[in-house]
Amino acid sequence: MADLRVFGKTPKGAAELAARSGGLSLAQRRLLILVDGLRNVEQLSALVPSALIESLGVLEQGGFIALLGDAAEAADTADPAVASESALGVSTTTPEAELTTVPEAKARAVRAINDLLGPSADRLAIAIEAAVDGDELRPLIREAERLVAMAHGEAAAQTFLNRVRRR
Repeated sequence: MADLRVFGKTPKGAAELAARSGGLSLAQRRLLILVDGLRNVEQLSALVPSALIESLGVLEQGGFIALLGDAAEAADTADPAVASESALGVSTTTPEAELTTVPEAKARAVRAINDLLGPSADRLAIAIEAAVDGDELRPLIREAERLVAMAHGEAAAQTFLNRVRRR
């Protein structure tokens, strides 16, 4: 059965990427970079095939990542031993008023792609504009993130994702 849990970086995780304190192994740091709040564990397993579950555990226990959305709520109610949001010091759910709508995300993504990649990414921008729902948009955003990372580095890719998500 596919593991559809989705993790996002916490403020501590973002700070670790910026500061490189050296507390994480190379594999754990790479996974922390890849955790974006969009990819589920199944998708991450294709990118990080070895020791994924162990690394996710280390990152979650260390407060670098947190389970997002419905999966976090289900985990909290299903297993009382799972740390609560307040114990982690992070909110794992986003209030509905702060969620980005698909049209907002599309507009921001196209603007950011044009700014960062220029005319070479026109086909991707057109595909993003044509996406009718979040399920069509997600893989296109991932592709844009990959292209931005290749062209400008991981930090620029994270900034791109933040631009797309911000409300």
